[in-house]
Amino acid sequence: MNKYNEILKQWEAPEGKTTTQAWDEVQAKITRGETSSARPVIRFSWRPLLSVAAAAAIIVGLIVLWPNQSLRQVAAQAGARQIVSLPDQSQVDLNAGSTISFSDPWQSEREVKLEGQAFFEVMKGGRFNVVTPNGVVEVLGTSFDVFARDHRFVVECRTGKVKVTSNRQEVDILPGYRAEIIDGQLTVSEFDLIRGDWRSGEFHFEQAPLEDVFEEIKRQFNVQITLPDVSKRFYTGRFSSKNFEEALQLICLPMGLKYDIRDNATVLVFEERDALR
Repeated sequence: MNKYNEILKQWEAPEGKTTTQAWDEVQAKITRGETSSARPVIRFSWRPLLSVAAAAAIIVGLIVLWPNQSLRQVAAQAGARQIVSLPDQSQVDLNAGSTISFSDPWQSEREVKLEGQAFFEVMKGGRFNVVTPNGVVEVLGTSFDVFARDHRFVVECRTGKVKVTSNRQEVDILPGYRAEIIDGQLTVSEFDLIRGDWRSGEFHFEQAPLEDVFEEIKRQFNVQITLPDVSKRFYTGRFSSKNFEEALQLICLPMGLKYDIRDNATVLVFEERDALR
């Protein structure tokens, strides 16, 4: 009370009241939790400020990281191929109707996402991964071909050594060997290293679904093809992307099919027996 009395001496009592009366009234209000100058209590929460701070941090992070995380995507249109140089100077020969995407520059690892078909010549260095919807190809420094379209997944090793992973299965292949998904199994077989491939315009097939062969014709020559039901037919042979009509002949004749080129972009394929009716 001595402390309060010292403070009270510095106050001036309201008109008509003694200092003692004024003090008694103030003391009574304090006891009841009231004051003549009472103000509403404002509750404070850190949550809104924390939300703003978090959002600001994300924005700052994006500003800092975005220039270093630019995603580059390259697509080869139907009827065309494209050569792509990767950030480490590895080279990709992208087949028609195919797409790759990768970070430029790379950060911690070398990785390319592929949809379609591409031939890779990889510079030596750290791990290099080709990620496709059907599986992953891992190399250290080599050259290889990857085909990943719809249900098909084929990897052919030209030089070095390649690890292929798909459906929780894993195989290593050396030059002259291919890894391929057949009936859900990752299988390994040999192929002729000397034989020309799609980079030189040569396309070879061994018991390939006939629909897939015509799909390749469509991509290479940028045409539309109407087919009869060939869902249960398979083709072994080849064609060159340098001659459109010759390619049609090489596929259609041994399969008992005929074709009618309606214009430069449309082809009607039909059964030979239907043409005799």
